Amino acid sequence: MNALPSLTNSPSRHPSSCASLSLPLLDLLDAALPSPSELTLSVGAGAGLLEALLLQRYPHRASPTSFLGVEITQSRPVNRFLPPENTAVVLGTWAIAPDAERAEGLMFVYPRQPGLVRAYLERGMGVRTVVWIGPRCDVDDFATVLREWGDEDQGAMAGGAVVEDGEMVLVFRRRVS
Repeated sequence: MNALPSLTNSPSRHPSSCASLSLPLLDLLDAALPSPSELTLSVGAGAGLLEALLLQRYPHRASPTSFLGVEITQSRPVNRFLPPENTAVVLGTWAIAPDAERAEGLMFVYPRQPGLVRAYLERGMGVRTVVWIGPRCDVDDFATVLREWGDEDQGAMAGGAVVEDGEMVLVFRRRVS
């Protein structure tokens, strides 16, 4: 595994991550995601930098039964940071990780298709929390799917800027009927 960069309180770009990264973002994720006794899937983990940084800062989440980064299988794996035991592989951008059925948290980092988010929500009947990180220009498309499923947790974002301008983090909680 590659060495992890140091983060600061200010969001900054790293070549191995679509999302800008900061210590407040990691803190928000730890606070928003379900407890480490419950499984969280990070869909679209790519190189695994964000996920590895989260597990480094919050080692209580590092168990493979607590946290898995999901990425597409490739002849040459793109994961360079996340330990193999914390990685799940699917066959394509359309595929749902089998662990989705037992997940209680989902994290989407720059997903490409709202349909994938919807499919995970349909499969993951136990999901209680969803964190979406992506470009501001995609918010409407993805928020529509998430609002059908749950309610936005406005309080989760009370801490201020955790990503750069042009990006957003949304936290949704399952709607209780």
